[in-house]
Amino acid sequence: MLLDYSAYMGETKVGEAQVSIDLQESGYRISGEAQSTGLLGLFSKWRSLFNIRGLFSFGGKPIASEYQLTEQSGSKNKHIVYQGDQVHVTRNGEERNPRPLPAGTDFWSLLFLSDNCDDARLVHDGKDLWEVTPKHSERLADGRSYCEFELVDEDQERSTAAVWLKDIGDLTVPVQVELQGAMRGTFKLTDHALD
Repeated sequence: MLLDYSAYMGETKVGEAQVSIDLQESGYRISGEAQSTGLLGLFSKWRSLFNIRGLFSFGGKPIASEYQLTEQSGSKNKHIVYQGDQVHVTRNGEERNPRPLPAGTDFWSLLFLSDNCDDARLVHDGKDLWEVTPKHSERLADGRSYCEFELVDEDQERSTAAVWLKDIGDLTVPVQVELQGAMRGTFKLTDHALD
């Protein structure tokens, strides 16, 4: 399944992302690319590539076994890779000392392969860790699910996330995510992806 998203700050479009999700008997793969666009892209070029492979636990929760994230912002770049329980970070060509993998689920696996809003969890991007606590969930009349979460990072900075989920094919995917607080912005599935 291929999904296209747009990112907004207020009413201004600031980014785009394309996410590919491939479910297999042996597990899953999530890959894609995100980048800044519009005026933000002119002043602050940013691009991210990601590739995650994993398995499902007996309870159906996604568990990434391989994770790669590359971010480029202007002349700076960061590459995060983990396999097993070690994280390797290369920043601007300089490899940092490996460190243990943070607890919890990676951000991409949770966002695209979790079909409910009810579990409190630790979520990471291979480097940073957030505690995610559900605050409210409901099934909407149009068939979508609505979820509210509180996110607390390692510095105790708080954000809230409102997430609308919809069944598309065999998956339940986010059609809109709104972040407030330490992190801000709105991410929306493009209309043609809903057809």
